[in-house]
Amino acid sequence: MIFRLVHSSYVLVFITLFVGKALGTDSNIFNSSFTPDHIEYLKNEAHDLFSHAWSSYMKYGFPADEVRPITCEPYGPDYEDNTNTARNDALGNTSSTVLDNLDTLIIMEEWDQLEQMLEYLYNNRDIFNQDTIVQVFEFSIRSLGGLLSAHLLLTDVTNSGVVPARYRRLQAISAAYDGFLLELAYDLGLRLIPAYKTSTRIPVPRINLAKGVLKVPTSLQRDACTSGATTPVMEFTLLSKLTGDPQFEHYTQLTFWKLWASKSPLNLLPMTIDPIANTWKDSLTGIGASIDSFYEYSAKASIIFNDNFMWSVFKTSYKALLTHSARGGGSFEGSMIFSNVGTNDGVSQSNWIDSLGAFWTGLQVLTGQLNDAIKSHLMYLKIWDHFESIPERWVYSHYTKGETLTSEDSIVLEWYPLRPEFIESTYYLFRATRDPMYLQIGERVLNLLKTKFKTKCGFNGYQDVRTGELQNRMESFVIGETLKYLYLLFDSKDESLLHTNLMSNKNWVFSTEAHPLWYNHKLTPSYMNSSKDADEVYNFRNPLYKRFLSMIKSEERLINSNEAVYFRNITLPSVPDNGIPKVDNLRKKDPFFDRFEQCETNPFNKCSGDKTFLKSGYYALDNLFSPDFTFKDSLMKPSYLSSTSLDGSYVELTKPFFDKFTMYGKQSDDSLFLQCSRPHDTEVFDLFMGNITEINEMEVSELYYDSKKTDKKDLIIIDGDLWVPELNALRVCIEKLRAGQVDTRNVLITQEYIQNMRQDDYNENGICLTSDGSSSKDTKGFIGKDIGVVLRITKINGLQVKPGMIIWTLPFEPHRPGPGKQSVIDVTSDGRVVLQGNVVENLMVWYD
Repeated sequence: MIFRLVHSSYVLVFITLFVGKALGTDSNIFNSSFTPDHIEYLKNEAHDLFSHAWSSYMKYGFPADEVRPITCEPYGPDYEDNTNTARNDALGNTSSTVLDNLDTLIIMEEWDQLEQMLEYLYNNRDIFNQDTIVQVFEFSIRSLGGLLSAHLLLTDVTNSGVVPARYRRLQAISAAYDGFLLELAYDLGLRLIPAYKTSTRIPVPRINLAKGVLKVPTSLQRDACTSGATTPVMEFTLLSKLTGDPQFEHYTQLTFWKLWASKSPLNLLPMTIDPIANTWKDSLTGIGASIDSFYEYSAKASIIFNDNFMWSVFKTSYKALLTHSARGGGSFEGSMIFSNVGTNDGVSQSNWIDSLGAFWTGLQVLTGQLNDAIKSHLMYLKIWDHFESIPERWVYSHYTKGETLTSEDSIVLEWYPLRPEFIESTYYLFRATRDPMYLQIGERVLNLLKTKFKTKCGFNGYQDVRTGELQNRMESFVIGETLKYLYLLFDSKDESLLHTNLMSNKNWVFSTEAHPLWYNHKLTPSYMNSSKDADEVYNFRNPLYKRFLSMIKSEERLINSNEAVYFRNITLPSVPDNGIPKVDNLRKKDPFFDRFEQCETNPFNKCSGDKTFLKSGYYALDNLFSPDFTFKDSLMKPSYLSSTSLDGSYVELTKPFFDKFTMYGKQSDDSLFLQCSRPHDTEVFDLFMGNITEINEMEVSELYYDSKKTDKKDLIIIDGDLWVPELNALRVCIEKLRAGQVDTRNVLITQEYIQNMRQDDYNENGICLTSDGSSSKDTKGFIGKDIGVVLRITKINGLQVKPGMIIWTLPFEPHRPGPGKQSVIDVTSDGRVVLQGNVVENLMVWYD
């Protein structure tokens, strides 16, 4: 047998794999080195996984929607039971795997397969004329998004500039392409848009592709979700701009802005709605299933269409989520969880998070919130360590204490269908930080796909994470998202089309289904640019535009796109300017919205210098393993997995990687001690002050000096201190400090510190006094009078309070109810605020 080996590294790979198998040694010859050859090897391995999945579909499933990976059967809609929405919502007998992966074929450079699928679709342009009931949301993001993405890639990439040799084939395919995919997208859009033409302006969730809305049972239309109603706005707006038919943008924008206008006083949206009754069905919100892509598309639509209104929605939502939903994520906390809370009171409503919420990290990276992203991703990494997957719903805290718990107690919904969100966010974080830990995570996922989830006819996930039972399904997103993001993660040389200069000026984003989308104003049809010279109109080589013009109904063309300004109710309550302390050159700014003015720098660059060869900033994190302690009752491996943490399943403890990437730094170097902070034993809880529904009207400003000439040496207020004019409409996170405890900053609280903070509670001899002046050792109360306690505010209205930062407020009238009664709020002799008898370390009154 003759092997043609084109690169010396592949010779090494082949020889070592052959010898390794003969000797029974580990087949991973690179041993976590992540050299260029190692990463290229992983990229090729990821491509092989794609080839296996795609060829399995083509051999055993095509032209059906999917292939069943275990039984090798074609899989499509359930024609006998139209209430089987778990199956039917994404399957319409439309070759959905093909539609969802046209752009994947381009990214994977499968030119023969691409041409074959284009020919198939060209010959089956009535593919959507199916008597099947589908979900509008799923068909918008999978099929419509896939068609639009492929159309853009074939028309707006290789037609200008120098095309690298490896993409000459794509250039030839593009030259022969006449734009028919846009015609298919338009046909699908016309079939889906009637779902939005309701009297309530809220879409029904499902439609019959051939027969319309009226052929869907009412029982299937009563439950819609915020994601399902609002997400299609991006694909439909793009469809309007590419075809010139305004109805898609018009109706979906009406829905988006109507729902946003109905947000709660806390700027939060519920998750589910009855489109027929025109009412919200719950008052629950979070970042996961049923609302996830609402946030995602408010940010991504703002990028594609340069839409400041959408950007305002995202920033406002992000602030509301940081205020009411975020748990952890402080300056010295290792992980961050966004829990489900009530939309009207911000109170936690559940003790679980879901697998879809893993997408949030990628969105945080995209919007410049890198530090938050690292912490929210860490939590999902810990889940992956213990389950080798992300269960659909995982319990992070248990209401019952003292009982013996198992891994089953921590799983509410037990399946894992190889969802892409965790690897998607890993891809984003690697592109932002280039830290090798994210490659290590990718390699672990890749190896599990090869050894655990690979079948004869594709890949299957878990039907039950608790028992290890596998499911006989491979949804289209396994190829189109999970394998795509894994492949792109290992494209460290930027050779993939999306990472080349051909795409550098496209302002593109991934859709929620991993379809690259963008909008170039030159793509607007010529009849929409009648005021321009012919030379200025982009030559799109698409004769379909004239057909679009004749197909658009006259009444739809008369739609006033400014109607009600799409309900764009984005005006925020005005914040009263209550002044600031009278100090020379002292100014204030909004500390939250200021964070969106520029992207955060890579925090991993701070560890041991940028020139170190082998390093991972992960091991410089003070609290890398704090989630393991905090959530020890919920992070337990199922019985069918190894119970040890040293078997290589814990990604951050894989020995070859750990040995190599902890060689940097010295014991005298503060950046790396390879020792985690002590777990804190202080109590942390939320406290509401005043009317929480007025929280958006309350000012929280950051103070700074606007002149470098200011002598700050003797100033009481320093840069970074906060200004809160009133102690009203505030949500604060309180840490209760006692002598002998370790706080969340890994500091041991001493009795001297407590005494220094509570000077008014000690006499001149240092003896503790009770409220009536007598000495006592009693320490009673929740927040109430407790001589051994000092309070610290760690977060105020969603803003983290950094160490050394003081929150200043205006003088107020102390509330002293009388002898024998507990004072609600008071002030010490040195100006510190007292809450229910306990001094607050970092909240002070400013006196002119």
